[in-house]
Amino acid sequence: MKILEKKYPKGTYKYQKTAGRYIEKYLHDNLRSLAEVIHRDLTFLGIGFSSTLEVGTGKSVLFTQIGEAWTDMVNKIHGTDLTFTQKNIVFRPKDLITRAFEVPRYSCIVVDEWEDAHYWSELAMTLRKFFRKCRQLNLFILIIIPNYFQLPINYALGRSVFAIDVKFKGQFERGYFSFYDFESKRDLYIRGKKTHNYHVSKPSFSGEFEDGYGIPEQEYRGAKRKDMERMEFEEEAPQLNEFNIKIQLIKKFFDKKDLIAKEGLNAKTIALIFETTIPNAQKWMREAKRRSEEISELQNLARRTSYNTKYPKSTTQIDNK
Repeated sequence: MKILEKKYPKGTYKYQKTAGRYIEKYLHDNLRSLAEVIHRDLTFLGIGFSSTLEVGTGKSVLFTQIGEAWTDMVNKIHGTDLTFTQKNIVFRPKDLITRAFEVPRYSCIVVDEWEDAHYWSELAMTLRKFFRKCRQLNLFILIIIPNYFQLPINYALGRSVFAIDVKFKGQFERGYFSFYDFESKRDLYIRGKKTHNYHVSKPSFSGEFEDGYGIPEQEYRGAKRKDMERMEFEEEAPQLNEFNIKIQLIKKFFDKKDLIAKEGLNAKTIALIFETTIPNAQKWMREAKRRSEEISELQNLARRTSYNTKYPKSTTQIDNK
């Protein structure tokens, strides 16, 4: 079936025969059933993966199309004026929560595929925080992952409403998917996880999708490029572990050693060293003093305890006293 006829008049893209963008009817109907009830204090999670090859199958294309279709449905059903742009797409799990508070209620956010050694741990931690902090925001969240069976079980089964396998056919031909509803994705995960076998369960239905992102391609690629540049910068930046933090702090004092020798270590010099205000420096000094006093009290208590228990009296000695 065709949707978005006004947005995509005939001739908008290559080989287009009629106005609108194609969407598989059963996929459309499943999305509509969710869009109709999103206002009931609900947040939905959908999952995209690939059974034929983890990258390059068109998951981002299909899921941005779903985001575009969802936005149009919600606007028509609930009378909203939502948009679906690059602001509705994040490329790292940790950006999901921030973006969730920036977009309007009922919006769709796509968490696109992200290549990083810490991908799975960050995804699991982000989803846990999201459902704890953002469940009441009435959002439609789509996550794109390389492998369905690596997703933590509580999100693969309980939290998500559907899963879509975006896959190649024939000679690496794109544009094909299989849809698993709540029950069929559960069957797939439980029966297939042990051997990562995607053929143990039948999908609810299968369909096709056309080429073309749900936002202008140049905007999508520009946003992704910026994220890659940001990632490269962060990878090159020095890791702020405890050792590096101490070295940087000591360096600040070395750089200002003449000032300290002249003025002493007070709120004014602390403010100059750390490029902050004097009230801030005073607050830091009060907190540092408080913690220092706490440590001294604990050390004194430890010494007294150690002295009192160095030569404990035996039970016999106590009884005979």
